[in-house]
Amino acid sequence: MKAALFSLLAVASVACQDAMTAVDPVWGRQACANCSMLVSERRYAAQLVTDDGTRVFFDDPGCMAVWLAEGRGHARRSWVYSAAGAWIDARTARYVRDQPSPMGFGFAPAEAGGAEWADVEVGAVFRATKEVE
Repeated sequence: MKAALFSLLAVASVACQDAMTAVDPVWGRQACANCSMLVSERRYAAQLVTDDGTRVFFDDPGCMAVWLAEGRGHARRSWVYSAAGAWIDARTARYVRDQPSPMGFGFAPAEAGGAEWADVEVGAVFRATKEVE
C-alpha cells in the first residue's frame, strides 16, 4: 500500500513539475492553437500551460496574446523562445517591435527590447480587431 501511494505521489510531482517548465514543441509539426500555422520559427515560438495543466503552443507571441484575450483559456505559466535559445517567462521578457513575426504581430523576445508583455497584448488585440473590421 505504501509503495502504491509513493508511486502515485511521485507521478503527481512529476506532472506538476512538467507544467512548471517549458518544453519544445514538435518543431514544424505542432499547430499554433490560435491560427493553426505550424510552430517552426523558434525565434517567435510561444507556449503556455493552462490552469488545468493543458500545454498550448503558438507560432507567434501575438497569437498567444490574442488567444488569451479571447478568453480561450487562462495561463498558469507562459513562455517565449529567446534569441539566446532558451524558453523564458513571457510576462517578464522584453520584446523588440517591428519584427517579421509569422503572423505579422511584429514582436520578438530580445534582451534589449523596449517593449514588455503588456505592449504585445495591446498590439496583438488591436491588430486582431482591425482584421475583423
